[in-house]
Amino acid sequence: MLLLFVPSLFVTSFATVTDFTTDKILYRTDDSIVLSGHVVYDPDIFSIIVQIITPSGNGMAHVDSVIPKNDGTFTKTINAGGPTWSENGPYTIKISYGGNLEKFITYEKTSNYVPPTNTQPTNTQPTNTQPTNTQPTNTSQNNDVDGSFVENPKMRFLGFPSLDISPQYYIDRYNNDSEFKSWFDLQFPLFSIDEVVGYPSTSIQNYFSLDNPPQYYIDRYNNEPAYKSWFDSQLPGKTIYHALGFFTYIPDWIKTYAKGWSTGEISDKEFIYGLDFMLQNKIIIISDLDDSSFVVDAIPSWFRNTAFWWSTDLISQQEFINSIKYLIQEDVILIE
Repeated sequence: MLLLFVPSLFVTSFATVTDFTTDKILYRTDDSIVLSGHVVYDPDIFSIIVQIITPSGNGMAHVDSVIPKNDGTFTKTINAGGPTWSENGPYTIKISYGGNLEKFITYEKTSNYVPPTNTQPTNTQPTNTQPTNTQPTNTSQNNDVDGSFVENPKMRFLGFPSLDISPQYYIDRYNNDSEFKSWFDLQFPLFSIDEVVGYPSTSIQNYFSLDNPPQYYIDRYNNEPAYKSWFDSQLPGKTIYHALGFFTYIPDWIKTYAKGWSTGEISDKEFIYGLDFMLQNKIIIISDLDDSSFVVDAIPSWFRNTAFWWSTDLISQQEFINSIKYLIQEDVILIE
């Protein structure tokens, strides 16, 4: 009989959150929340995790990451409102980086959420068994199902490249802004600017224009039945996200979130809400299930081990994904 254990010994980290502030106390629909603060910087902890918890404590309005500067300062802008901001009242902002710090903001809905509609010019063309990782194995982080997993650089940092910004904007900035070029080359030493922000080639020559942001094509696919039909016929078996190059399994910053849960820095309840939020909002993308809606009901105890092993590189990203797929197959994570 194989006994699973939850690791109890961890490397002590001196990282902690010193303080953070918001630019206001009261926010309304479509307001921008500007977070700024300071942490005791630790080069071994790549990302600060930001969680915004609903007033009832029964949901996650937002989960995100932000990279601190070497001096420990950080800033992040988050949009208030949308389908996950369904309640009025005090929302908890929780910052996690070695330690935790919580503060409150008040949110008032001023309108019902309406999905974005296309305002761009129209185009001329109309879109069961227990998982195998019951014990850690030393497998390469680059392994995929076919043994050839390759990182998708578009999903290394949450929000970069942005769905709302055209690839040409980033390319022009790279060519004309030396500070941005230095930052990019440091973060993506193995990739060109075109590979990170551009669109992959498809069977439709010159289909995606670098002057249009990804959201332009996503909105057309979601709001124009004729366009969706045309896209599906031209690129069968591909989602609009895959065609635009926004495909991956899990961005690296989620390792910080998973490790925080495995060490008790993030509670079970917060992890469940956060996992649900990330699946719903396609921050975590599960192959062949991209267009589904998920509801996380509970997390079995063995998954804590899996999260810890992945966050410390004892198992591969694909093995971690296989565990999530198992939870979906067993109806622990429900598909709506």
